[in-house]
Amino acid sequence: SSLRVPKCSVVGSSCTSGPLLLDGSASNIEPNPSNTLDSCTDGPNGAYHDDESIDMITVSTVEGGPLQAEAMVVIEAKVWAWQDGSADTADFYYAADANDPAWQHIRSRGAGGFNLRTLKVEYELPVGALQAVRVNYRYSGSQSSCAGGRWDDVDDLVFPVAARSAAAAAFSQKPLPIPPAKSMPSSHCATIDRMHKDRCVENSGCKWKNGRGKGCYPKK
Repeated sequence: SSLRVPKCSVVGSSCTSGPLLLDGSASNIEPNPSNTLDSCTDGPNGAYHDDESIDMITVSTVEGGPLQAEAMVVIEAKVWAWQDGSADTADFYYAADANDPAWQHIRSRGAGGFNLRTLKVEYELPVGALQAVRVNYRYSGSQSSCAGGRWDDVDDLVFPVAARSAAAAAFSQKPLPIPPAKSMPSSHCATIDRMHKDRCVENSGCKWKNGRGKGCYPKK
């Protein structure tokens, strides 16, 4: 794609990045890093399928019809979690105009477990011929379309959207409620060993203690 991100060219019931994101973040061999429409970049740290990475992004209609304005869609992100995933969060965004994206936050989802995870959110497609979604997958930190953390991976997906049909105008469907992302448990800090001291320093809920009892502890 000339936009340097995964892009679908024809309106369908879904659009996927496919395997284009499978090499992980900018610290690996991701095609067109960072696969974003703007100047947002991946963090410099990390190893593929050891640290945080986005493997695939898919957008599809809930009812199976075409991607069209005011249709309910689900974004599915396949991500890799570090350790138990308790400090990893995916922030989901959309933009009505992929050529001039103004990112709107949909929801944030915690990884919720080890290794490969599938995270989903729903939203209603706005009006716009060429739209985009973004997943900002971060270690610790706070909600952002571009958090800028050292282990973060951020990727966009672009797809065409048809005008709303007369049939679709006859009914509307609201997204299923999704609880907010859970905060990181304080016990996570104790799982960070000396080899990962930089993780402790980066984590907003932890602090590194030197001297006797050296280690990572929760901030009080």
